[in-house]
Amino acid sequence: MKEKATVTSGSVRFLLEGVVMHAVMVSYRRFTKIIPEHAHGENVYEIHYVTEGKGEVSLNRKKYPLTPGTLYITGPGILHEQLADEANPVTEFGLYLQTEGEHKGGELLQIMREHPLWCGMGRDGLRSLMEQILSEQAGNLPGSAEKRVHLLAEFVIECIRSIGMKQETEGVMPPPEEEFSTNPVREETMLLVADEIFLYEYRDITLEEMAKRLGLSIRQTQRFLERMYGKTFTRKKLEARMSAAVPMLQNGRYTITEISERLGYSSPDHFSHAFSGYYGYVPSSLRKK
Repeated sequence: MKEKATVTSGSVRFLLEGVVMHAVMVSYRRFTKIIPEHAHGENVYEIHYVTEGKGEVSLNRKKYPLTPGTLYITGPGILHEQLADEANPVTEFGLYLQTEGEHKGGELLQIMREHPLWCGMGRDGLRSLMEQILSEQAGNLPGSAEKRVHLLAEFVIECIRSIGMKQETEGVMPPPEEEFSTNPVREETMLLVADEIFLYEYRDITLEEMAKRLGLSIRQTQRFLERMYGKTFTRKKLEARMSAAVPMLQNGRYTITEISERLGYSSPDHFSHAFSGYYGYVPSSLRKK
């Protein structure tokens, strides 16, 4: 992104947890001079996100280094002064925010009020959001004004989330679930849950366990399966097992004994009997084919 001085005044209004926020000024500037010590009044917050260069900021007369990725937030009454490095001046994205009304908001606004002075590393997505805000601010595309409102709200949310968060957790996806949730589900998702069960849990799933997953009685579960699939639980489970058996047989890596165990059958004979009854030929003939 080409760096240049950009300052936009004129309030952009958006809601955050029911609280009216005014982005009174949005700026993107390179600072080659000292910003003298000053503080702002009630309900005013400034957000500073450094993109390039280095320098130093004094917050309530305690100094903090500024490097790319640094985020610092100042609230009402916080003294702040930014010192310049003439050889490598700081370039930063800034928001001047003012809250309106008596509404207290929720968890995000509580965090912001409890941390009127904060300096640390911003979350990974801030740079991208900043670039989008500046792009929409400079462009004339349809819907730019509306999109900028949403982007500003998202940027503020990500800044507040940065407060107190350990950076080593940034961008880390949660571990995959080992098992499906056992919480009862709403009716509109029952079919999806049933599909997942027959796809992945055909080995051991019982009618009683499925009923528990769906939050239904056993009789209600039977009626649900017959209505959705036109088949009984026993038939659907058999279909799932047989569908899984075919690629394992074709793969050639597994013995009949291993396949029967993977499918949940008590013996290879039991599996072979079920397979031949379903397909009309024995498993070993499929392997030869």
